[in-house]
Amino acid sequence: MSPFSAATLRTFPATFESLDEQGLLTPLMTVGELRAALTADQRTVVDQVMELRPGDYGVATPYAGQVEPVPTDLVRVTGQEYAAKGRRMSLSAKYVPRHVHDAYIRMNDAFTAEQPGRMLLIGSCYRSPAYQVVVFLNWLINGYHGDIAKTIRHASPPNYSQHTNASKAAIDFMNVDGSPSDGTPEDFLDTIEYTWLRQHAGDFRFYESWPEGNEFGMRAEPWHWQYRP
Repeated sequence: MSPFSAATLRTFPATFESLDEQGLLTPLMTVGELRAALTADQRTVVDQVMELRPGDYGVATPYAGQVEPVPTDLVRVTGQEYAAKGRRMSLSAKYVPRHVHDAYIRMNDAFTAEQPGRMLLIGSCYRSPAYQVVVFLNWLINGYHGDIAKTIRHASPPNYSQHTNASKAAIDFMNVDGSPSDGTPEDFLDTIEYTWLRQHAGDFRFYESWPEGNEFGMRAEPWHWQYRP
C-alpha cells in the first residue's frame, strides 16, 4: 500500500504549476524553499519521498549519499537548440558542476570533431534534492498513476539519485534531432550519439548507468551517463 495520501497527491500539479509561473521551480530550488510553498499535508508527502528506499520496492539503486546543499560552482548552460517535428526548439537552462562540465566540453568537442553539425546536448544534469522530489512526484502522479514501484525504477528519491550527487553527477543527453523524446525515448538507442557514447564516453569518465537488463532493476535509460572521476 502506498504511504502517500491520494488526496494530497492530487494537489501537487497545481502547486508545481504555480511555482513554475513564479520562476521558483528550478534545479536550484532548496528544500526550504519548496517546503515554504507547501501545505502541511504536502510537506508530509515530501518527507515521505525523501525517506523512500528503492530496495523496499525490489530496486537495487546504489545509495548516492546524504542530501547536500546546492553547489556554488554550477555552470549554467543555455542556448541549446534542437529540431522537433520541423520546429526549432530551445532547452531551458541546465546546471552542471564545473568539473563535470569541463569533462563534458572535452567529450563534446571530440564528438563534434567526428560528427560535424551534431553535438551532445545536455537534457538534464544537476538537480537539487528538492527539485528531484518534484521530478519524482511528477512521474508518480502523471506517469505512473501513484505506483511507487514503477516510478522508483525511473526516478530515484534524492539520496539515491545520480543527479543530486554533484561530485559524480549524471548527464541525460539529447541530440539535435530531439531524441530522446517524451513519446519514444527508447529511440535514443538507434542514434549516432548513443553509438559514439558506447565507444568513447569512458575515455572521458562517463559511464552508462542503466543499460538494458541492468542488475539494479532500473528502467533502461541509454541517455543517462554518470561522470565518475
